[in-house]
Amino acid sequence: MKPQLLVVDDQVQIRRFLSEALEVEGYEVTPAAAGDEALDCLTESIPDLVLLDLQLPDTSGLEVMREIHRQFPRMCVIMMTAFGEIETAVAAIKAGAFDFIPKPFNLEQLLHAIKRGLESSRSARELYTRQRQGASAFDTPGMVMSAAPAMQDIYETVRKIATGDKTTVLVEGESGVGKDVLATLLHASSPRREEAFLEINCAALPEKLLESELFGHEQGAFTDAVRQKPGLLELAHKGTLFLDEIGEMSLTLQVKLLRVLEKQTFRRVGGVQDISVDVRLISATNRDLSRMVAEGAFREDLYYRLKVIPLVIPPLRERPEDIPALADHFLRMYNLQFQKRFDGFDDEAAAAMTVYAWPGNIRELRNVLERAVLLSEGNVLTASQLNLPGMETAPPLWGDLATALGGELSADGVALEDMLARIEAHFVRHALDASAGNQSRAARLLGLNRDKLRYRMKQYGFNKDDHSDPA
Repeated sequence: MKPQLLVVDDQVQIRRFLSEALEVEGYEVTPAAAGDEALDCLTESIPDLVLLDLQLPDTSGLEVMREIHRQFPRMCVIMMTAFGEIETAVAAIKAGAFDFIPKPFNLEQLLHAIKRGLESSRSARELYTRQRQGASAFDTPGMVMSAAPAMQDIYETVRKIATGDKTTVLVEGESGVGKDVLATLLHASSPRREEAFLEINCAALPEKLLESELFGHEQGAFTDAVRQKPGLLELAHKGTLFLDEIGEMSLTLQVKLLRVLEKQTFRRVGGVQDISVDVRLISATNRDLSRMVAEGAFREDLYYRLKVIPLVIPPLRERPEDIPALADHFLRMYNLQFQKRFDGFDDEAAAAMTVYAWPGNIRELRNVLERAVLLSEGNVLTASQLNLPGMETAPPLWGDLATALGGELSADGVALEDMLARIEAHFVRHALDASAGNQSRAARLLGLNRDKLRYRMKQYGFNKDDHSDPA
C-alpha cells in the first residue's frame, strides 16, 4: 500500500508540483488549499504524513498543526517555510513539527525528510502499540521516547502511578540523563496535568534565597523584602513542584520540607500563619542519598518520604539504542536554529556516537551536536566534525590492517596470528573504554557473552581498571 501524504499549501502551482513529484516517487497525495480543508481531509482519510505550509489564507500552519496533533498526537508533520520565517519554523519544531523544508524546494532534501518522517511515524506507531493504553503524556509531540528496556520499565511505572497524584517520586541518575524530562512526563501523565508544573534547582541558590523561593516571604521579613511574595509551594497549589538536585538542600530546609510532606502546610519566611497547599512533590538527584543519610548529610525521614516511588534513569552509555533518535532530534533542532541543512550523519560518525561513553549523557550529546552544526558546513556530519574526545585520530593499527587487506601478500608474507590478535585486542580495549569498564555493555558492543569477553581480557592482559593495550 502506498504511503499517503496530505499536502497543504494555498499556492496552486506548489500543490501541483508536489503532487506530481511525489506521485512519481510512489506516494499517494491529497492536496488541500487551506487549513479548514486540510482538517476536513483528515476526517475522510488519515494520512501517514502531512506537508504543511506555515502561511495559509484562513489560519496559520502552527494552529493547524496543533489541531492535527490534538486529534492525532503521533501524526508526523513537516512544515514548509518561506524565506524570513525561520523564527516561526523554530517555534514549529518546539511545538512538535518533525522537520521544516525551506522554499524554494530542494526536491532531494524534501524526499529525504519525507522518508525520515515516515520511518519516525512507523516507529512511533509500533511504540504506541507496545505501550498498550498509554497515558496522554506519552503522545506529546516532539518528545523523544526511549526504546531501551530499562526506560520502558520506567514508562510502565509512570503509567501505573498516573492516578496516584499525591505520591512522591524520587528520580535518580547521573547529570544529563534527562531527570527533568521524566519529571515533566510524570506531571503530564497525572490528573494534575492541567495545573501548574513548577521547578527549581536546589543547587543553584544559596540557602536563604532558596527558602524564600520555596516558601515565599512576608513584607519586612528581611532587608529586601519590600512586599509580600508567594513561594513556589503556593504557586504550585493543585499542581506539581519539581525539586531538582534535592541532595544539595541544607538540613534546615529539609526539616521545613518534611513538614510540608507530613502536614501539607507551611509558613512564609517571617510569617505566623499556616498556609495549606495541595502539591505533588517530585525530586531528583545525581547523588547517593542513602550514603548521605548514613553520613548525616541528609535526613533519613525525609529520604524515605521522598522516595515512595524511586525511578533510576540509566546513563546513555547503557542505552545506545537511544543515541540515533536523540542525535537526529538535536540535529533537526540546531538545523533550524543555525539555518543549516544537514541531512544526517555518515557511517563513521554514527559508529563513533554509538561507541563513545558519553560521560555527560544526553546533555553532552546535545552540546556536541550544537557545536558541530554551528561550526560545520555541508549536508552530512562526519566523525571529525563531531570531534568526540579520544577519537580525533585513527589508531596506527588501521594502517597495518589496510595494507594487509588491500592487496597481494608481500614477499615477506604476513604474521597472520599476530595481526588477528592485535585486531582483537584493539576492539576489546575500545569496547571497555566506550563502556567505562562495564563488562556487560562491552560484551554487547562486541557481540560476545561476558565469559568470552573475560577470557579475552585475561588473554590480552586487560583488567577492570586498566584498559590500555598490553605491552
